[in-house]
Amino acid sequence: MDTVYIHFDNAELEMTKKSFKSFKSKKYPNENIKTSYIYKIAEKKHDNIIMTDSGYKFTHYLFGKFDLERGAKQPKIIVKNKSFLQSIKLLDYSFFKNTDYNAVCKTFESDNSWEQNVIIFIIDKKEIKNETITLREVRFSRPIKE
Repeated sequence: MDTVYIHFDNAELEMTKKSFKSFKSKKYPNENIKTSYIYKIAEKKHDNIIMTDSGYKFTHYLFGKFDLERGAKQPKIIVKNKSFLQSIKLLDYSFFKNTDYNAVCKTFESDNSWEQNVIIFIIDKKEIKNETITLREVRFSRPIKE
């Protein structure tokens, strides 16, 4: 499976990040609370304003023990040296801004399916510190077009 890397920068008005804490489970009261993220990237602007939807979402959701026992897989969090950026191709906001909706979807999904066919990592500019970067594995979802 191919891997796609997205450079996320909150300084772009069309890129927003929401963090939320996992709730405490009654079944596992000693489990640590973890932070999950939703990275939202606005769609390419359309001439017809009705075609603009809520944007593409990339979700990094950390599962609790209850979900893991039922087969959920924890998304990866990888810390690498900053030099790793030189060896990969990064998609940034200009890709989403200048690329047609269907082409964006094809980047992340199988033909004739909404199933994700690539591994996606977000590299948040705010998490690039000193000589390290943090890669967060995310799931892709998109606006529904009829």
